[in-house]
Amino acid sequence: MKIFLLGLLFSLSLAGCETMENMNREKKLDFDLNLYRHEVRWGQIEALPAYLKPDMIEAQPPVAQDPNNVRVTEYEVLIVPHFLGQDRNRASQTVRIDYIFRDRQVVHSLVDEQHWEYDAQAKKWYRSNLIPVFE
Repeated sequence: MKIFLLGLLFSLSLAGCETMENMNREKKLDFDLNLYRHEVRWGQIEALPAYLKPDMIEAQPPVAQDPNNVRVTEYEVLIVPHFLGQDRNRASQTVRIDYIFRDRQVVHSLVDEQHWEYDAQAKKWYRSNLIPVFE
């Protein structure tokens, strides 16, 4: 009976650890997506490749010909962040980004389908698809 109870307690503690890890991963996703949104909306868009998986950075074309000429006017989440798969190491969200070129004052819009992967060692979410170009 004692072995059964110890086994049960051990199983419950593992399940509790897994639940806590999933909660932390979800909070970290929200935090990283908000950081990314802030960078797009108010930061420097040329810094966005830093959110990519490290092995993808070189494949990313410049996000704009002249990043200083781009001003983002709206960042709207169209499809809320959601996990893909049972392991909860991949997530996706879709946003619409409205922006202008300062020298032309014409509103442009792009739909950005973002894919994210969790790096358990770094405890960080990385974007796993290329960032669209503001053109």
